[in-house]
This record gives sequence, structure tokens and C-alpha cells, in this order.
Amino acid sequence: MPLTKLQFKPGVVKDTTAYSNEGGWVDSDKVRFRFGFPEKLGGWQNRTQDTFFGTPRSLHAWQSLGGVPFVAMGTTKKYYIESGGVFNNITPIRLSVMVPAKPTGNSSTGNLGTVTVALGSNQVTLTGSSATSAVGSVTVSIS
Repeated sequence: MPLTKLQFKPGVVKDTTAYSNEGGWVDSDKVRFRFGFPEKLGGWQNRTQDTFFGTPRSLHAWQSLGGVPFVAMGTTKKYYIESGGVFNNITPIRLSVMVPAKPTGNSSTGNLGTVTVALGSNQVTLTGSSATSAVGSVTVSIS
């Protein structure tokens, strides 16, 4: 079988289909053309060495009126704004609980170590697993 020289057209033409642009390029990534030949570009570079929590899902870049560049990044866990190579976590606080130093209205009810604490108009009930449960060892977890 004889060798055949392939002739490709330089440049990327996205206005046509691959079939109608025979011998040409219809899509590329990190490629430029010099002297009619494709050349690989350097690729991606790190913008910052700072780390973030979660998998990035969206980016939005803008500039302040003073020309300072910002990049907002939403991840699966947090929301960040990057400026000057530093990620600033601006995720809103999901839950905030304020407990007074000495809650009033403590009362023990039942036989299974249930303690009800009244904090103003709110009421919190802690239940132990047995009648011998100590209130000091109960851990409250709010999710």
C-alpha cells in the first residue's frame, strides 16, 4: 500500500460540520496554529496554592470598580470568593443556637432519664437510654 500525504487546512472552522469541512479542523482545545501547523499550548496553570473544601460546581469572575479581580466559586460544601490568591469562605451559617449560661425551668420527668429544659418559650427534651443515665454525659447534636 503506497503512502499518502495528508493535507489539513490550518485554523478551526466552527461554522460548518465535520463532514462539510473536509480536511479541516472543527473543534480544538489548547491548540494554536503557527505557520499552518497545529501547536500545543502550555495547558492549565494554578491560579492559587490555597485550598478549598468540596468539589467545584460553578465559577463566576468579575472586577470591582477599582479593577480588582474576583472569582466566586460554589462547591458541593461551601461558597468562596477568591481575591489575591486567597479563598474567603462566605457560606452563610446554617444554624445558630444561643443557650444562656444558666437555663431555668429544669425538670426531670419519667423513669428513663428524660430531662426537659425550658429556654424562654422554647423547650428542649434530652432522653437517656436507661434510668441510670447521667445528665452530664448526654451529648446534644443538632443537624
